[in-house]
Amino acid sequence: MKLQLLSTKNGMKSQSLKRLSVAMSKALGYKVWRTTTARTKRRQFKYGDLVDKLTQYKWFQQQGLSALEFTTSALEATVWAEEGPVFGRKLLNASCGDGIVVYQQGDEVKAGDCPVYTKYKPKKREFRVHVFKDKVVTIVEKRRKIDWKGEKHDTKVRNLANGYVFCQEVDLLPALKTRIEQLALASSKVCSSDFRGVDLGYNEKHDDLFVIEVNSRPGIEGSNVEKYVQVMKAYV
Repeated sequence: MKLQLLSTKNGMKSQSLKRLSVAMSKALGYKVWRTTTARTKRRQFKYGDLVDKLTQYKWFQQQGLSALEFTTSALEATVWAEEGPVFGRKLLNASCGDGIVVYQQGDEVKAGDCPVYTKYKPKKREFRVHVFKDKVVTIVEKRRKIDWKGEKHDTKVRNLANGYVFCQEVDLLPALKTRIEQLALASSKVCSSDFRGVDLGYNEKHDDLFVIEVNSRPGIEGSNVEKYVQVMKAYV
């Protein structure tokens, strides 16, 4: 049974999906097509399964997973802001920090500003755990670029706009690595995508590991493409 990569319509535009298609075609010796049509007579790996942030937060809570504390109440968010930063999300399906509003002490959160708010959890390290089905593919870490010329004080939103990139060399003690893998696998089940990028935060001072969000269409490039291929081949 030949393999296809099943995607949402928007996912078909993904360069990551294209890279996987090319790499798997080379590895298997036949063309691995990208498609938006589910077929029972083809083995298909699913890329993308839109699960909005609020649904994710609720699911993490129901599963008893260590995650961000959230509320849909503007009044509660205003009270939280007196104690520390609060993130409002205007867009539930955005990525790379798009649609995030930061509320600080003295700010009033107005009803209808955002559909959900989360308390900021301090973290020294942030990881992206790539998961394929029930296997961890690789762990990378978000770090600010050495030659970054922009502002360096904002470490709360770790995205490309603030100078952060994914680094392959991750130094982890075995016990922490095991915890990261276990939390990533447990939280990745929030969506049905076979490809998942799980973002985790870690506060070293309090030894607090927590899930931030799960991406059902993670960016896959460089050496990570081959790492995915090696894991995917075991399921073909």
